[in-house]
Amino acid sequence: MAEYGKIIVRQRILTLFICCLLVRNYCKAGTVTTKSTLTARIGFHPTDFECTYTVDADENVHAGDISWQIENTTGSENFETLAEFSPPDAHGKHNQFASTATGSDFKSRSVLYDVVNSGVNTFTAVFRLNEIRCEDEGNYRCVVGFSTSSGSYTKSSNVSLMVTVPAEKPYRAPVPLPDVIEEGTKVQFSCTANVGKPPGNIKWWRFKPNKAVPDHLGELSTTPTMVEDVCVYNLTSSILAYTMSRNDDQSVFRCSVSNDLVKADKDYDNPHEDTKTIRVLYKVGSPIIEVTPNKTEFTAGSFVILSCNANGYPSPLIDNHINYLLWTFTPHGKSDDVILISNNGLLSLENLQHKDSGRYTCTAHNGFNGKTFSSSNHVDLSIHPGKTENQSNVC
Repeated sequence: MAEYGKIIVRQRILTLFICCLLVRNYCKAGTVTTKSTLTARIGFHPTDFECTYTVDADENVHAGDISWQIENTTGSENFETLAEFSPPDAHGKHNQFASTATGSDFKSRSVLYDVVNSGVNTFTAVFRLNEIRCEDEGNYRCVVGFSTSSGSYTKSSNVSLMVTVPAEKPYRAPVPLPDVIEEGTKVQFSCTANVGKPPGNIKWWRFKPNKAVPDHLGELSTTPTMVEDVCVYNLTSSILAYTMSRNDDQSVFRCSVSNDLVKADKDYDNPHEDTKTIRVLYKVGSPIIEVTPNKTEFTAGSFVILSCNANGYPSPLIDNHINYLLWTFTPHGKSDDVILISNNGLLSLENLQHKDSGRYTCTAHNGFNGKTFSSSNHVDLSIHPGKTENQSNVC
């Protein structure tokens, strides 16, 4: 009984094989192939839709039997014809776009190439889309109709097009709010940019003076959901409560944008916008005093230079009635201060005598927003009587 079953199976296979030899329509030997996916980048190179088909010995493909179609989600038909092609042996027939709104739209920005023989019984039909638009994203297919002595049939192959967009430079430079910044102020920065498609990211950086590599301050953690026919993703990223310190003075804050199509070697070199140089108002710190020559004990008749400087913004070196440096002198054993005339913190002491021994104090002053600040530092100098000529010769 088992042997009888095997004989039946062999007979059915033989019958099917004979059918394929005699009736090509049943076997459908022709093939149609395309890429399964294409990626098109807006603003860059054109995109080629390439369809390759093969025909068997007794098959024919006639003018108009080759077409590229686009999926139509709004109409009653699933796919709408964009263009029809003619095989190489179709004399007097030409490739043409469909006389529809969609066909006309693609005609204005596409090229149809002649079908070419690309191998033994193999042909290729290509249309090139020169201008990519966001709404071009979707499903396409190549359809080929085959004719045989016993009938006709069609085969098709689908390709999915994804449209991509590079991230773009932010729309405007970020501005700190408030724009007048005191040390300790919580400042907000905001940046809006098209992060491209697929959606990218926005990152924040701080460039400090004399520092080659910026500090990474954070990045936008939310990315938009992919939406059909949307190529512009305008996102806003904000630093909401950045506390400013004197270490931020003269810094530049940067908002940079990147996605898969725009990636510099260093993230902070991606398309970006910078703030103007940030100035942070802060009170003066303790002055730094330098003595030239670098000592505190001198002989009578010596010449000494005292210099004073202090960090603060506004700088005390502005030298006006609010921001300035002041030297005072208090002789040893006395409590009264004497104001000394200096050149913006530079004090020259000539022909020093013993009476010039005492405390030299530099006070730095600055002010902003109706407030004033001061900070002092001092150095003690001792002036000793010089040796006489006779004393210098005593052994």
